[in-house]
Amino acid sequence: MLNSLTSTELADVLDSVHRQSPELTGPLSMLDEATLGWTWRYPQISEAQQAFSRARHQQFPRTRTEQTWQEVVATAAALSAAFRELGDVRLERCAVPTGWGTCGLALPERGPYRGEQEHLASAAGLKAAQ
Repeated sequence: MLNSLTSTELADVLDSVHRQSPELTGPLSMLDEATLGWTWRYPQISEAQQAFSRARHQQFPRTRTEQTWQEVVATAAALSAAFRELGDVRLERCAVPTGWGTCGLALPERGPYRGEQEHLASAAGLKAAQ
């Protein structure tokens, strides 16, 4: 679901992180995964995305504190700002069927596609299984 959002919509979700419960790590994990794909197309958001990812990894029950939660909120806000700088764009994703479903990796504007080798490996695995 989050993978289909535009940059502005993702920024809105990141802005709402402060309203979530610090105990709910699942939504943070899904948000981390959804924003990671954007870094391949827009490397200028990589630093903010990595900071959010590091912060959300500190939200596990044994390491969670008020300070770690405030870091998650702050890094989510910074990542939201980075997404807003992109404008309202949609990330094009690969729709090639694979052995596990649809590929879904971000398509580059130019240059080689990173998922091509996985498609080949998936196709080879499907043929071998038949």
